Amino acid sequence: MKRPDDARLGPIPVKSPSPVTPPPRRESAGRVATVNGGVSREPRVTVRTDRQAGTKNTPRQPKRTRKTRPESETARTRREMRAAIAARKTAERNEMRRFTAHVRRRRQALLAILASGAALAAFVAVGTFTPVIALQTVTVVGTQRVDPQIISAGVAEQLGKPLPLVDSNSIRDVIALQPLVKSFAIEAKPPHELVIHIIERVPAGYLMGRNGFTLVDSAGVTIERSAERTLTLPVIDVTGASPTAKGFPAAMAVLQALPESIRNQVDRVAASTTDDVTLFLNPTGSRVIWGGPENSTLKARVLTALIANYPLGSVTAYDVSAPNSAVVS
Repeated sequence: MKRPDDARLGPIPVKSPSPVTPPPRRESAGRVATVNGGVSREPRVTVRTDRQAGTKNTPRQPKRTRKTRPESETARTRREMRAAIAARKTAERNEMRRFTAHVRRRRQALLAILASGAALAAFVAVGTFTPVIALQTVTVVGTQRVDPQIISAGVAEQLGKPLPLVDSNSIRDVIALQPLVKSFAIEAKPPHELVIHIIERVPAGYLMGRNGFTLVDSAGVTIERSAERTLTLPVIDVTGASPTAKGFPAAMAVLQALPESIRNQVDRVAASTTDDVTLFLNPTGSRVIWGGPENSTLKARVLTALIANYPLGSVTAYDVSAPNSAVVS
């Protein structure tokens, strides 16, 4: 049964829902749709955001930071204590390194010494107990009047020995038998050679005795004996014809002070004491009254000037015993 009010009001109109437009869909290019049995391409729909468009319409929200609770007094005290303990340990380690630095240096030096000693011991062992550096050749150099074969034959017993074990005293005894040798030096040339450097005595003059002439050097060492003079060296006329005479050192000092041009012309040097040296020059026999060996350099210069002004043969004597007041006669 209908209510009278409803009939009077009439039918209530019903509103149809408004069509809802769906949001545009992002389609990729080339999507194909079917319309009325045919094929058609839907238009491309591109949705651009504000960030892609390059606009900054919406401001960026700041990052939220975590709120930390304030550090308590106990935690702060513990943190400071840990930092203080770490600093104290670091300082102790540094002090320990500083005070033990000399110990480390001493240890390093000791290790270096031990290593050097071990290397030296190994080298000596190799040279002593192996024939790696055994002596095979003996070379004698610097001889003019000495026969080197005599020295080489005397040292032959050292052949086959390692160079560090060569007996230098035995070599010295062999060379001492040669009066012409003034000094010598031994040089080892690994692996198999030994070189003996000889310095011979330089003949200085003759001592004339009853049995002939004795050739001596400036020290009076006998070099050779002969019946006559074989070298153009002066005769040293001293007491007893002995190198131990008082005038012998003075005569040798005067000869060594003369320039070579005058020394080659000296035929005889007479010296009975140390203060009366007299030279006799070739070929005229002119005398040079020298006196003592003092001021020999100045006397040699004065004598050279006198001979230049008064050639040999023009005078019989040159007196340079007082070089500041030289006299010719």
